[in-house]
Amino acid sequence: MMYDLEDRSGLVRFQMPTFERLLHMLKSAGTISTLRCLEYERLKFLGLEGLVLDFGGGTRTNYSHHVKEWAKRGAPFEYESANIDPHTEPTYLIEPNGPLPCADQRYDAVVSFNTFEHVYHGKETLQKIQRVLKKNGHLHFIVPFIFRVHGHPSDYIRGTPAYWQTLLEECGFTLTSTTALLWGPYSTACGVTGLPGPFKRMRVRIALTLDYLLARWKFRKGAEAEFKQDHPAVRCAIGYLISAKRE
Repeated sequence: MMYDLEDRSGLVRFQMPTFERLLHMLKSAGTISTLRCLEYERLKFLGLEGLVLDFGGGTRTNYSHHVKEWAKRGAPFEYESANIDPHTEPTYLIEPNGPLPCADQRYDAVVSFNTFEHVYHGKETLQKIQRVLKKNGHLHFIVPFIFRVHGHPSDYIRGTPAYWQTLLEECGFTLTSTTALLWGPYSTACGVTGLPGPFKRMRVRIALTLDYLLARWKFRKGAEAEFKQDHPAVRCAIGYLISAKRE
């Protein structure tokens, strides 16, 4: 299933849990976080083509083996990256808050995953990305929301969908979609605490199963729905996948 990028500003998408997805989530429990599992699942639908910059990426990240899954089938796809961490082996090694050493309007798309929460000067960073992105090019980024504080090298912000929409518009972008990376409130609680103590994998699986049963009870029809950001269905999102278009 492909997800279009029509303007749905102000609304947050939520993909309903299904039994098939539950089995996949249970298999992954304990090996990667629920947020990471939801990210990998959703990124397969990006359908990228052309020259793509991964801001905060590199050839040696924990998701580098998934990069080819983002491409549109049969379309040309070329990957470059920028990062402050030399261990990720990026195309461009940049300084914190430093410039992107790329020509104006070079990229067809820019992606960034679990990076913007570590950027203090968010507006300036988005303006740099806007400069290197072609007109009508797409920006896709993932940010955590209800998730524990983590380093690398620091952690600054948890923005709501309204915050990101306003910031994007100030930087020359138009929001096209916001998707809640969310399974349910019980698994979100697990992600916040990190579940200290024994039997972690079993407790995560119990939480995932409870969330599935809750969703089946509350949402009986439809694979995907849209809500305002403070609706009970989406207000406990672990993170967001946000897509925008350069004006």
